[in-house]
Amino acid sequence: MKIFYFIMILTFFYVNNLKSQEIIAPSAIKWYSINEAFELNKKQNRPIIVDVYTDWCSWCKFMMKTTFANNGISSYINNNFYAARFNAELTDTVKFNDKDYINRQIGRRPTHDLANYLLDGKLSYPSLVYFDREGRKTVVPGYKESKDIEPILIYFNENLQSKISLNEFIINFMFTYPNAFENDHSIYKIDNAFKPDTLGLPEWQNLDKFGNKYSKKPKPILLFMYTTWCISCNVMENTTFGNTKVADFLNENFYIIKIDAASQDTINFFGKTFYGTGKNNPHQIATSLFQNNLQMPAIAFFDEKANLISINNGYLTTEQIYPFLKFLNEKKYVKMKYQDYLKEQQNTKVAN
Repeated sequence: MKIFYFIMILTFFYVNNLKSQEIIAPSAIKWYSINEAFELNKKQNRPIIVDVYTDWCSWCKFMMKTTFANNGISSYINNNFYAARFNAELTDTVKFNDKDYINRQIGRRPTHDLANYLLDGKLSYPSLVYFDREGRKTVVPGYKESKDIEPILIYFNENLQSKISLNEFIINFMFTYPNAFENDHSIYKIDNAFKPDTLGLPEWQNLDKFGNKYSKKPKPILLFMYTTWCISCNVMENTTFGNTKVADFLNENFYIIKIDAASQDTINFFGKTFYGTGKNNPHQIATSLFQNNLQMPAIAFFDEKANLISINNGYLTTEQIYPFLKFLNEKKYVKMKYQDYLKEQQNTKVAN
């Protein structure tokens, strides 16, 4: 399993004497044309980021000079994305997805039809357009500092689109790394209704000492699998397991354990011994539990007799994990599927 290390660089930039006529080289990022990016994606599937700009856009130039010039950001994009640039006022005809797009030369600043498609007709510069690995498009308008673009890049690279909304992940990221967002007070501008509760204290078990506790008082087990380079693992640990309601429920009803999926330690788990398989390779316990699906974060649930009950790959929010914990704790999995349990709970709420 190839690992790309994300360099967490939180640098703050300030605008000084922007000159709209200044020409800025397109940073250390390897930029492609939009068609080149999509052709490369056919050979190796990666998310695609498209920088939609204009020649007169000062903030476009400044973002190229600052955010995209950040070594950590440029390295992360080069290793994990195909990056393309598109001039929204290009006059050439562009064939994209077997369709010809032109600039109709309408208005004082005529816009290319492909820019209209990319931005869903909402022309704002700079705008970044993200295509995930399934080809789904998300438009993120406006200038972004390094700290602001960081969670967005992580969101698309770590395949979180089906797990959590972009806005919720950004907020959770901010509360996981609050120091980066305090200087400009952006973290304090979030409405209280959207702030995650991170005051919970989950009681993570020491794996070496866990056996004695379990033998004296068996309980179901939640095993949280992570890697040190998985940023969404850190965010989930802080905002999902750190939620007071979730942490209290887990502490009362489960033993919870964390294991680094790339650890080289020898791990003894319920009478079986698992070994590290070399630097940058998944641990035997990870491949044993999750087979070929090693998307992190991942969770394995065991009953009080150490029987594997369920595995889950990918990020879970507080709202997603809490009803599932109740489902497991009530042992409803013995007689029904989880989706049926959710319908039952919903019907009970409506009846009440």
